[in-house]
Formats: sequence, C-alpha cells, structure tokens
Amino acid sequence: MSEQCSKPWRILSIYDRLREGETILKKQEADRFSVDEKTIQRDIEELRAYIADTFYDSVTIDYDRQKRGYVWRQKESKQRCLTNEDILIISKILLESRALKREEMKELLDKLVLVADQKSRSFIENMIRNERFHYVSLHHNKPLIRSIWDLSEAIYTKKLVVVEYRKEGSEESVIRKLKPVGIVFSEYYFYLIAFLTEYEFSFPTIYRIDRIVRYELSDERFKLDYATRFEEGQFRKRVQFMHPGELMKITFRYWGSSLQAILDRLPTAEVVGNDGQAFIIEAEVYGRGIKMWLLSQAQYFEVIKPEEFREEMRETIEKMLENYR
Repeated sequence: MSEQCSKPWRILSIYDRLREGETILKKQEADRFSVDEKTIQRDIEELRAYIADTFYDSVTIDYDRQKRGYVWRQKESKQRCLTNEDILIISKILLESRALKREEMKELLDKLVLVADQKSRSFIENMIRNERFHYVSLHHNKPLIRSIWDLSEAIYTKKLVVVEYRKEGSEESVIRKLKPVGIVFSEYYFYLIAFLTEYEFSFPTIYRIDRIVRYELSDERFKLDYATRFEEGQFRKRVQFMHPGELMKITFRYWGSSLQAILDRLPTAEVVGNDGQAFIIEAEVYGRGIKMWLLSQAQYFEVIKPEEFREEMRETIEKMLENYR
C-alpha cells in the first residue's frame, strides 16, 4: 500500500512501530511511503542518532539477520522504560493493594497496559482480567490520587497544611494545622505523617488520607532540623498497623513455625539468642501497633521486656480470656 506523507510523519511512524516491537523491512517501508530504500536507511540512521542522545546506550536499533529487518533492542541492565514483565507485576500489586477506588484503579491500569508493546498488551490484560472484574473498592470509596500529589507537594516544598479530619466513628471533624513530613502506604490505606504545629511531640501523628475531609496548602513554610529530619523509610520499618507513639525497643521469645515471617514483618528485628526452646528476638518499633501484631501470633510468643509492656500484654490477654468464660 502506498502512502504519500512528509518526512517527519514517516520517521515518527517507523519509530512508533519499532517501539511496539515491529520489525522494519527497508523494501516494505520504501513501498509503503513511495520512496527509495536509501531514504529509509537515512531515516533509520537519524532515529539511531536520536535514541543515542535520548536513551544513551540502553537502547539500540539493530539489524536482525534472521528477521532481515531492523528491530528495537533494549539492554536489560540499563532499561529506562518499564518492561512488559514490570507492567504485569505492578498491575498485580496494585490490584492486591485495593488502595484506590474502582474508577481510579481502572484508569491507572489502562495507562500501564498501554506502555507495554502491542503484542504483549492482550497477554497482560488476560492475566489481570479476572482480578479487575472482581476488584472491590474499599468502603470509603474516595478518590485519592490528586490528594496524595498535593500533599506530597506540601512535603517537598515544606508548606504548612490545614486539614479538616474526621476519625472513624466520629460525627464531628477537627481542624489541624500540620507540618507534613511523609506519606506511606500500609494495609490498604495511604497515610499522611505530620507534626502538629501547636504541640512539640517527639514523634509524628498519623492521618489516614481518605479521612481528610478537606485540606488547604498554606503559603507559610516550616523548617526541619536536618539531624532530626523525618525519614519515611526508617519510620516504615518500625511501625505496625500505622499506630503512632514513642519509639521503644522490645525483646520477645518466639517458637512458632516461621522465623522468616517474623523477620520479614519486623524489618528491625534481630535474633539475639536461642534458649533451646525459642528464638530471642529484639526489635525497635513505634507505638502500640506491635501489640496488635504480637497478639496475632497466638501462643507462640512471650514478651520479655520492657517490663511495663510485658505487663500490658499480660493484662490484655487476661481480658481476652474473660470473653470466653
């Protein structure tokens, strides 16, 4: 089929089809665009120069002798774009997270799949079709993407944020002026980590973003001491179920079936001994979320210290026993 077109259109057409995984045959392209094969060769050389500047040495346009044409090759060690495998994995993780309302999740997945090459799109769509069909949004069903972006901008520019926040089960909301320092995702929800401006706590407060009724980014900025700056990665390793509180070090005995599961759940955990019956584990954690998690380990643990936390666990277990008498 012959197509009369300008040089830019011709080069863009070849470029797009190379990116989609198509093999470019010189004679076929010459016939398609009613030009000679030398013109197509010059187009290929111009595209090679362009991607050399754009992708450096991570992408090349190579002549494939078996296919007798030019193909797009991306070196695995230096890829700057998402691969088909990346897209499938990210899609699966997103669906499992249930983090976004159905409409936002659909739009995000549609965009991700479009990044894949044309031949792989139907494969990826088939691999996630059932999960997409049965996807259930969280009960709050609120759009979050815009809010997360705006609050992230406030964190980056160190702008104070005024939020109207409503706790679960409360009919009334409260107004808070905050120093936002981080956003983390945990157990289905996105959380804003922030310090209250009117109090001098040594630890931040945690706000579930879907419970923020409204927010406003102030023009007023705040300063943070670099030495004591908030680090999301460090905070995330030490918090369980996003329960805030003082940082503490706990020691407990564990004799369950999977030590690996314990160490994976508590990134700061370290096995410090073995008394012949159980592993002795130390971990640094924030707040009391650790209490909820330890109780989920049934009869396979014993808190050793701190003593006040051990006593708290004992009292909680006794109250639980009362429910079964």
